[in-house]
Amino acid sequence: MEFLIYMVVPCVGSVLLIGGMFYAAYRISGYALRPGYGGAHGWKGAPSRRALAVIGIYIPVSVAFSLLGNTWVNLALLFLFSPAACLAFDTPKSYMLYYFILSAAVWLTDVAGVMGVQLGILTGFFYLNSPGLQYILMVAVTRMAEFMAILLVVLAAGRKAGRHITVRQVFVSVLLPLYSVFNIYCLLYLMQIFFTGEMLLLFGVNLLLLIGLNIYFCVLVDVMSENHRLENERNLYRTQARMQHQYYRQEEEKYEASRKVIHDIRNHIQAMEALYGREDAPRAEKYAGDIHQILNQIQQKYYTSEKLLNIILNDKAGMMRRLGVREDMKVGELSLDFMKETDVTALFANLLDNAAAAAGESREGFVRLRVNRMREFLSITVENSCDTEPVKAADTFLSRRAGHSGLGLKIIRQTVERYGGDIRMDWKDGVFTVRVMLAAEVPA
Repeated sequence: MEFLIYMVVPCVGSVLLIGGMFYAAYRISGYALRPGYGGAHGWKGAPSRRALAVIGIYIPVSVAFSLLGNTWVNLALLFLFSPAACLAFDTPKSYMLYYFILSAAVWLTDVAGVMGVQLGILTGFFYLNSPGLQYILMVAVTRMAEFMAILLVVLAAGRKAGRHITVRQVFVSVLLPLYSVFNIYCLLYLMQIFFTGEMLLLFGVNLLLLIGLNIYFCVLVDVMSENHRLENERNLYRTQARMQHQYYRQEEEKYEASRKVIHDIRNHIQAMEALYGREDAPRAEKYAGDIHQILNQIQQKYYTSEKLLNIILNDKAGMMRRLGVREDMKVGELSLDFMKETDVTALFANLLDNAAAAAGESREGFVRLRVNRMREFLSITVENSCDTEPVKAADTFLSRRAGHSGLGLKIIRQTVERYGGDIRMDWKDGVFTVRVMLAAEVPA
């Protein structure tokens, strides 16, 4: 009986605690690689083999040393968690600070939990007549309190990463652990009436189910929160694409109206040349030539027969001129009928916006665009000057512009994936290159 109480119970509790800490580190590492927090992804993939190996080694070593009962050894192992988590999840060394905060929160909660339970027993708040039951209560309460501390650290990391964390989310996250503590105490209180090995076994099963329920509830709340974030992000994509498309529709209407005005003015100029030709022909001809030149400057440049794309390219060319960026855009004969107009706007507008912004900050700013049809694929290549090598994380580059969280790049990736395409980015010798290949057929 004593072996179960003083050996099995603390070992199982330690395994669950350290496992919870590694799960928290996994979530923090996912936030750390998100835009606005140093990276590009909201969720990392499944833990790598290296992560599983580090966890598989750290947990049994830590549990084995904890059996020695040496407080300083346990404290040292707890704070070795930071480099172990960095190694497991391949995060920058700077994020050891966040893992250290996690370890410190767990340690402080452990100290507070032990002292709180002991104080509760001394004052009679917790009444258990068996030292063994008192020890089980202390282990269960401290582990549940540490689990709540881990949840709060993860929520704080999510808020730091830009997630909207509400008071309700915090309350719901700690509600079930609080109930679990109350339930455990009630069971232990009833066990002191008739304490047997079978009851202890049933209590252990109940405790494991409670822990499993807490973990499931924690993951469920987190997944719901992540789904809410993704839904808001998708709505933002749609709103931006709709606004851009509406803008370029208005530009197209202006373009058509300007063509009519230009046509009428040319007729007026021809009439003017005929009227003044008899009296002051050289002067009238010169005046008419100046008017023709002004009107030619008003007209949009022809890049492609695709109307919407032509409007987008003219608009971005004007933006580049205002930024002092040289543009060189060439489009081959192609058809964009396989793409939705909102997707054409989202893809080309964001590609050129990103390129122009980076080129505008370089010494000799330029943007080159090449769009061609290659059999069943549409090839898009955008090159822009970029004096400083961008920061790279995972398989993407990060924006250096303050206040930009990579939304444009996300929209580009989402659009490319929708058409079964591929995107590659590279920086070399002061030139940043983006290559996009799209399957030029109507997606299912």
